Amino acid sequence: MFFAGAEATARAAVTLPVSVGIVRQNTVGIRLVLRTAALWGTVATLAACSASISPMRPNARSPVVSDIPEESPKTAGLSDLDYFEEYPLMVPVVGVEPEKVPDTFKQARGGNRTHRATDILATLGTPVVAVAPGKLLRLSNNALGGITIYMLDANGRFLYYYAHLDRYADRLKAGITVRQGDLLGYVGKTGNAPVPHLHFQAMRWDPKRRDYWNGDPVDIRPYFRLSGQERTTRP
Repeated sequence: MFFAGAEATARAAVTLPVSVGIVRQNTVGIRLVLRTAALWGTVATLAACSASISPMRPNARSPVVSDIPEESPKTAGLSDLDYFEEYPLMVPVVGVEPEKVPDTFKQARGGNRTHRATDILATLGTPVVAVAPGKLLRLSNNALGGITIYMLDANGRFLYYYAHLDRYADRLKAGITVRQGDLLGYVGKTGNAPVPHLHFQAMRWDPKRRDYWNGDPVDIRPYFRLSGQERTTRP
């Protein structure tokens, strides 16, 4: 990892025998460490998902909801812009405002691929909430995404993928209906995440395809209208 190398440079600067050549080399190394720290915010955003994370096939042992309807007729004819004006999205991380969400959808990743998702950096353990009303389709764990959630929105139009969670909220299970702002879990760095963040992806839902986790990604960052906030009023 990036910081492992930087820390090794710093340790070498302290422990190597002193000579003119080594001191000069180590001084450069120390400056590099300081410069690295100053650029941490940028590096963290770019490296949050160091490899391109496409949702992997869910763990077969996890229960899955199979009775998924097609998109509601009342929304099928709407453009995405009109749809999200009618059903505004909430940022899925508590305390994050829409204008603070970075644009990482088209960022380059390994293997000449693009990210096609949104990385939202946050402190480890920050609450993660439902971006919209919907149904939890699957809770799963995989090597890249770590602890994940697949959630279908209430109108059957978009599938939302949450990855790198630290843990799920208590009593969370596949098949339950959630309301916007309901607590789903907590920001983590499970899977291949080098820093705590939520990897969030929207995919267009197609009830006819079996590999729903490979749906068409959609950049929904411009449609966030509500700051992340946990819903506290229960029915």
